[in-house]
Amino acid sequence: MDVYFVRHGQTDGNVARRHQHPETTLNEEGVQQAKRVAWEIAELRPTHIISSTHLRAVQTTQIIASYCENVIPDTHPAFEELKRPDWLVGNRYQSLTTLWYVWLWFLNVAQEGGESYQDLLLRVKTARTFLESLPNDARVVVVSHAVFTNIFLEHVCTDKPMSFWRAFRRFIAILKIRNTAILHLRHISTVPGVCGWRFIGGVSKHPKS
Repeated sequence: MDVYFVRHGQTDGNVARRHQHPETTLNEEGVQQAKRVAWEIAELRPTHIISSTHLRAVQTTQIIASYCENVIPDTHPAFEELKRPDWLVGNRYQSLTTLWYVWLWFLNVAQEGGESYQDLLLRVKTARTFLESLPNDARVVVVSHAVFTNIFLEHVCTDKPMSFWRAFRRFIAILKIRNTAILHLRHISTVPGVCGWRFIGGVSKHPKS
């Protein structure tokens, strides 16, 4: 099974580099990005298109699906972005407030209205189990978010918490992933206890924007 994680198109919150709420919509550039990446996705001939329930992901998915034949998109809450506490929404990524939040999150402190590290790991496990239930020859497109996608990649083969330095490197990767980037994973059924997931790499060909 081939799985292609696609980050949603650009929003005004992305441009301002601020934490967003689930109802944030694509801006005009985000719509154009989704149309450009849709051509690439169509060439992959997906058998399944799964979206986060967040509006910016759903909008991206609808555009992608309109370019693909014989596939009906669906949503799944397991692929939603990390749930931030309400007090963080609107704050800049690069701020003392964000650093404090990330530190507490890394220590698995559940903050009011938000998910802890362990909460997110449980969702990653749910998402992984869902994907593994699909046919072995499936070609699956998952429209999701920067944090969720990176944490999925980090924990696709292990439930062990990240070390501080791995978390730091992953945090940098989260900041660098661009809108509508495509990340390719492959799952091969194996014997119990052996991870069948492999990260193949980025496959997007459209210009950076």
